Amino acid sequence: MELKKIISAFEIEGEIDFLQELSKGLINTTYLIKTNQRKYILQKINITILKNVSGIINNIEIVNSHLKNNNYQYELLEMIKTKDNNNLFYDTLTAPWRCYKYIEHKNYTIEDLNDEIIFEFGKAIGHFHACLSSLDSVNILNTITDFHNTKNYFNSLKQVINKTTTVKKEEVQLSLMFIQQFNDKFQQINELIQERKLPLRVCHNDTKIDNILFEKNGKNIKSIIDLDTLMGNSIIYDFGDAIRTSCNTRKEHDTQINKVEFEFNLFKSFAKGYVGESKTFIYEAERDLLAFSPILVTLEQAIRFFIDYLNEDSYYRINYPKQNLRRGLNQIALAKKMLLKEKEMKNYINSLFQS
Repeated sequence: MELKKIISAFEIEGEIDFLQELSKGLINTTYLIKTNQRKYILQKINITILKNVSGIINNIEIVNSHLKNNNYQYELLEMIKTKDNNNLFYDTLTAPWRCYKYIEHKNYTIEDLNDEIIFEFGKAIGHFHACLSSLDSVNILNTITDFHNTKNYFNSLKQVINKTTTVKKEEVQLSLMFIQQFNDKFQQINELIQERKLPLRVCHNDTKIDNILFEKNGKNIKSIIDLDTLMGNSIIYDFGDAIRTSCNTRKEHDTQINKVEFEFNLFKSFAKGYVGESKTFIYEAERDLLAFSPILVTLEQAIRFFIDYLNEDSYYRINYPKQNLRRGLNQIALAKKMLLKEKEMKNYINSLFQS
């Protein structure tokens, strides 16, 4: 079906002047629409990965409503209804599409990041968690089974690697051996979550810095976007993923793996912003794992890239052969650099809670 026919199904204002595919997302297909009156985002949802689309939309509506009623200070994405008053439009291949009002913004690259920007990032994630701390996670559907279950991902990697070619097995073998040393820690965290010693809270579950929209002419944050993975989880995953994607010298797809470094000063800025907003509701068990959480999530992301590489790149988009292998090796390098700073991270976080 032609894009213009899909766009015409939504209640957009004006005539289309400009249409462009945006290439940032690894999962969904996203377009920028510009009419003579305003801009919109049009998105085709990847139902191979995001299977429970109605549940995802329901979760977003529940969370947005709760945030609006709890003094949330950032802008929320406004969904555009179809002309039939639905949130989604299904094309002739039964693929779901949705449309949002575009939020004028700026994204920062890793090269642009500094203490002030990262402090605001930490503050935003902390504020997001604080506003949602009064929303029981039982109200949110679990739309992706075992998402952020690091132990399960690692088990899957070991199963996949046993079925793969010798060449591919050799390419990930050293990384597998490195990850193996954390297997007991993965299990411990799973048990803490299952026993609710780590409480299930409503979490974003994809807090990479690319999902943060900044004001075009400043460092203040306008919006936290991409809420498709809203589910009950431990906040350590949101904290860790935010650190993973912002406190380093190279993005996850960068092939210059020898130049990957962990920026401890940026970590401190993020942690200071986050704890300042969230220290009143965080449990001791959560606090104790915040320092390990960037290592945890970075290892998990490496595992997921390796799984996809061994499974013929069926999940993440790639631009060239072995890109998922390179992504995984990049994350292993970052995790190793984080590990060297784990004790310092823990000491700094403890100092923030004591101040």
